[in-house]
Amino acid sequence: MRSRVVVAALLLALGVPLTGCSSGTDPATRGAAGAPAAGRQTAPAHLRFTAKTLDGTVFDGAALAGRPVLFWFYGAACAECPAQAFETAAKADRYVGRVHVVAVAEPGTGNGLQGFAAPAGAGRLPHLSDVGHALRDRFHAEGINTYVLLDEDGEVRYKGAGAEGDTLDGELAALASGA
Repeated sequence: MRSRVVVAALLLALGVPLTGCSSGTDPATRGAAGAPAAGRQTAPAHLRFTAKTLDGTVFDGAALAGRPVLFWFYGAACAECPAQAFETAAKADRYVGRVHVVAVAEPGTGNGLQGFAAPAGAGRLPHLSDVGHALRDRFHAEGINTYVLLDEDGEVRYKGAGAEGDTLDGELAALASGA
């Protein structure tokens, strides 16, 4: 129970919506902090989804609009994923406020790798439950330990395995700097 309260508090602190409550603004037009996304009428098509976090709260993908988004797909059967969780959390820390980082757990992963990622400060890192591979299919991720990086317009800039870190890091740096 305590972990659910901590995760919910962290998500609220980061402006990630936990419910479908209306603030008088269409959720597809809000930025990550609940304010209207600059220059956007709606979120890009890829970001118009809802999913549940591993603790069961509702996550609105439209809240990611207006910034680049890095999705990391992982699973319980992945031998490299615990180490990759630390690297993903480090990316979230490095690009906080400039790039959203979202972990997506394969069905059957249980509580996921939230505990592995915590020491690196992954409180900012929502962990979504990918029931029926809906998100993996939406973003055409090829399986576990795969990254998909979208630019602020929702266009795919990178897709690949966690081991291909240099290319991903270059793309992240370019997007974070506004290049």
